[in-house]
Amino acid sequence: MPVSPQDNMTTLTGPFVGSIAASSVKIWLNVEVGDADKSVFVTLKLLEQGPKSEADKKDPNEVVIRKIEDPVVVQSGEIKCLHADLGTGIVAFEDLEANAKYSYELWQDKDHSIPLDLDGLAPSDLHFWTLPTDGYGRQLDFLLMSCHFPETKEEVDGFGGFAVWHQIPQIMSENRNVRFAILCGDQVYADEVETEVLKEKDESKRKELYLKVYRKFWNNIHYRRVLCSLPAVLMWDDHDITDGWGSREDSYDAKKPQEFADEWKGLFETAKEMFRIMQASRNPERPSSDFSEGFDTCFRVGRAGFAVADLRSNRKSRAIKRTVDGKTVYEGRIWLPEQMEAIRNWIDAERLEDAERLKDAERLEDAEKLKEAERSKLNTLFFVSSVVFSHDAPQVTGFILRVWFRVLDLANLLGKIRFLRKYTKAFNDKVGDLRDDINDSWGADINAKETDRVLDFLFGLQNPPAGEQAISVVILSGDIHTPGHSIIYSADPAHEKKAVIPHVVASPVAYKEFPWYAEAIFRHLTKVVTLGERKTITPQGEKPTYTAQISHHFCYRNVVVLSLRNYETDESYLKVRYYLEGFPEPQIELFDLIHSSRKESIDWPA
Repeated sequence: MPVSPQDNMTTLTGPFVGSIAASSVKIWLNVEVGDADKSVFVTLKLLEQGPKSEADKKDPNEVVIRKIEDPVVVQSGEIKCLHADLGTGIVAFEDLEANAKYSYELWQDKDHSIPLDLDGLAPSDLHFWTLPTDGYGRQLDFLLMSCHFPETKEEVDGFGGFAVWHQIPQIMSENRNVRFAILCGDQVYADEVETEVLKEKDESKRKELYLKVYRKFWNNIHYRRVLCSLPAVLMWDDHDITDGWGSREDSYDAKKPQEFADEWKGLFETAKEMFRIMQASRNPERPSSDFSEGFDTCFRVGRAGFAVADLRSNRKSRAIKRTVDGKTVYEGRIWLPEQMEAIRNWIDAERLEDAERLKDAERLEDAEKLKEAERSKLNTLFFVSSVVFSHDAPQVTGFILRVWFRVLDLANLLGKIRFLRKYTKAFNDKVGDLRDDINDSWGADINAKETDRVLDFLFGLQNPPAGEQAISVVILSGDIHTPGHSIIYSADPAHEKKAVIPHVVASPVAYKEFPWYAEAIFRHLTKVVTLGERKTITPQGEKPTYTAQISHHFCYRNVVVLSLRNYETDESYLKVRYYLEGFPEPQIELFDLIHSSRKESIDWPA
């Protein structure tokens, strides 16, 4: 019996596109379901075909797109929206044409006769481009964004807080090479259901609470219009769980101060399952065999590798307990050594494949294949970190950490006075305990050993043993609500060949921006930030091994377009375009990833 439109699902989240490659794609959907699973059917049509690889282009600057006349359905599939997954389903299509534009349609029935109500989207909104077979030729463009909380600006931007999302299609029209986006944390803010989730014993009801949050943050037409056609890779940060997860003092068990309290463990497990269903299921394949160690994911687009690190699954600010001068101090854990090892193994496997292609070309004595194998080797790694390595002023944050527990005690004491209670509540709601925010970044003192470990790894990729291919590293991040960049430096002689790593921040896309006056104070007080605790002996004496010079100064909501340019074998540039809310032109930074590798150290007088 045919399904009638009246029986259609009343709530639609998505459709969203993920895991794009040269020959495959995933389409994700969440619909309202009752007590049973529901199916949505999908058809694909090939609309346009570009050169399948850069090698197919006679002129590297020429753009040749062939439009398909009278496109027909080339593939069909089914999205099973499972009751067990709260109405979420996903379909993967394989064997697609490379560098091609496809449209897709959603149907209520297997015969493809009853269209699914798209809840405001037009059929022309549903499309995507696959990647070329070689990933990219001379230029790879993608979007970077984070921190999506439109309610903080909904009254003032004219689009219910989604003004930047509304502009993204126009931004993409100015950057036609953009093929995917990286959303590097805080896709939703689940803080508002924290109290209810902590009280709720029923796992299914906790999941329903999170689902309401996801639908509220994602069901806006401007948001959906972008992500129904732009494939996204997503990683969570604290707010996808709750504010400050892993660094919250109040989340630990009073009797077991290094363990999370049971109700907080329950909250985390629910948030983790919802992240798997709503976000991670769209991502490329992960380097580990399952999600037991985390949601880290790695993928490659031509010569560029992407390592998207999960810095929340194993986050714990009290991972290690020590006694110093009779006082208990803690060291934090941001991720497990096994997680970094999985990323290292993935990079090694990619290097091995590159070496095998080179050997094959040499064995065949094929000059063209040899040239292509040399040119296609992995040469850049984008390390996606949801939290920054440095931003704040250590003088300010150090003072806050020393005195903040006293501030909270005073606030709680004043809260016992009846006429002051509303002011105390406002303080707790808007400010609260700042220690979790300070302890969240790689630059925090409690994370110093972790920071040394990850920077040893990243600078080691840029300065490999003799005979290995050097890989330029760029760190991508969000979190701090002010876009900009910093440069991380190494003073280790072993890193002398390539002693700098650019650190690019895109945040927020839909959250109230960081106050300009606070940013001005940070930048006035701080020129260089020390990272980690390693020291290196230099001709000028002992110095910190890792430092950062910071230039975060764009206090506006934003989205960032990154463009990796490899025009010649010995050239690699990263162009970063900051699209700031209200500005007609982007702010632009350019990084030379090969030649700007030297650490300068100007000895200004004190």
